[in-house]
Amino acid sequence: MAHILMIESWVGASGNLLPPLLKSMGHTYTFVTRKPGHYDSGFGTEKHPVLRYADAVLVTETNDCEGLIEFLRPYHFDGVITVCDYYIEIVREVAKAFHLPSPFPDEVKTVRQKHLMRQALDRADLANPNYRLAHSWEEVEQAANEIGYPLVVKPVDLASSAFVSLIQSAKELQKAYDALEAFPLNFRDQERESTYLLEAYMSGEEVSVESVSYNGETTIIGITDKSITGTPYFIENGHMFPAKLEEGMYEDVTTFVRNALQAVGFDHGIAHTEVKLTVDGPRIVEINPRTAGNYIVELIERVTGIDLLQAFVELSLGIKPALARKDSGIMSAAALFLVPPQCGTITHVQGIESLASDEHIARYKMEDFIGKSVETPIDNACYLGHVITQDTEGHNARHYGEEALKRIILGFDPIKE
Repeated sequence: MAHILMIESWVGASGNLLPPLLKSMGHTYTFVTRKPGHYDSGFGTEKHPVLRYADAVLVTETNDCEGLIEFLRPYHFDGVITVCDYYIEIVREVAKAFHLPSPFPDEVKTVRQKHLMRQALDRADLANPNYRLAHSWEEVEQAANEIGYPLVVKPVDLASSAFVSLIQSAKELQKAYDALEAFPLNFRDQERESTYLLEAYMSGEEVSVESVSYNGETTIIGITDKSITGTPYFIENGHMFPAKLEEGMYEDVTTFVRNALQAVGFDHGIAHTEVKLTVDGPRIVEINPRTAGNYIVELIERVTGIDLLQAFVELSLGIKPALARKDSGIMSAAALFLVPPQCGTITHVQGIESLASDEHIARYKMEDFIGKSVETPIDNACYLGHVITQDTEGHNARHYGEEALKRIILGFDPIKE
C-alpha cells in the first residue's frame, strides 16, 4: 500500500473517479489544495470525492511552487499525482524536489503549452496548421491577416477548450482578444501566459488518441471520437470509443501521433492527443499529458478492460502499467453530455425519467439544476449531466446516447445576457 500526494484536482470526471479508485487499489492519499471550497457543488451538498476519500486535507497556496515544496518537507509520500491540467507542471517540480515518481514526462511544459508544442513539431518537420504567435492587438491583427479567415484563437495555457474561439471576421477577432485580455488569471488564479496562438481553421472530423508511455516505450490504446457544439466555442458534447474510422485511417493517425509524442519529448505518462482528420492528413490539435477527461477512461475500460486511470496511478508510483486487453463483450461505449441550450434560470425539466428504463444506458447522472441559473455555455464546464451508453454489437453507442438526450427538455426563465 502506498501513500500518494494529490495536488488539486478537476471537479468533474477524473476528479470523481480517481479517489475511489485509489481506495480500491489499497492506496491512501493526502489532498493538498489552496481552496477546499472550490470542490463544493453548486447543485448539491454532498462532499466532493477528493475531500471525502482523503486521509488528510492540507490547505496551503498550491500556486506557489517553491512555497509548496517547503510546506511539504515534513511529510512523506510515495508518489505525486494530479488530474488537473493547471497543476501538472507544479506536480513535476514537487516530484523532482523530493525525488519521487510522477505520471508526467520531464518535458511536460513543452506538451502543456500549445505554442511550445507547435514549435517542437516544426523542429521535427511534422505538419502543423498555418499558425502565428502574438503578444499584442497589433500582432494579433497582423497574424490574422497573414493566416486569413476562418481561424482559431487560443490561449496557450488554458484547458477544457476555455476561450478557444472560431473566428470568421475582424470584429469577432477583436471580441475574442478583448475577452482574453480581461482574463489575466486562469480558473485557479494563476497568472496566464500572455502569448496568443492563432491557427488556420482545420476542417475535418476530430478524434483523440489515447496512449501510455513508460520509459520511452509508447503503447497506443485506441482512438476516441468527439463531437462539438456551441459555435463559435468548442464545447465537447460527446465521445465514443472506439471511433468509427475509414479503412487505413487508424494506422495513419497513430503513426503521426507516435511521431508527435517523440517530437515533444513525451517518454513517460499518459497522453490524450487530439487530432483533426484533414484532407491533407492528420494534424495535431493539442497534446494533453494526462488521462482523457469526460469519462473517456470509463468508455475505454468498458470496451477493452484497460483501466487508464489505474495505469495513471501506477505511473505515479514508478510502476510499469499492465495494459492487456480483455474481451468485455462490449463493442462500443459513449458519453454524451447535457449542455444547456441557453442562459437563464431552469424552471422545469422533462424526460429524465426515461433514462432509467433505457436498455442501452449503462449509467447516467443529472445534476439538481431546477431553480438554478446557468450562464451562456462557452466551454466544457457547463455540463448539467451525462449519460454513458454501450453497444454489444457495433458502433451504435453514440447514437443511443444522442437519442436519450433528445428526450430531455429544459424549460427556462430567460435572463438578459
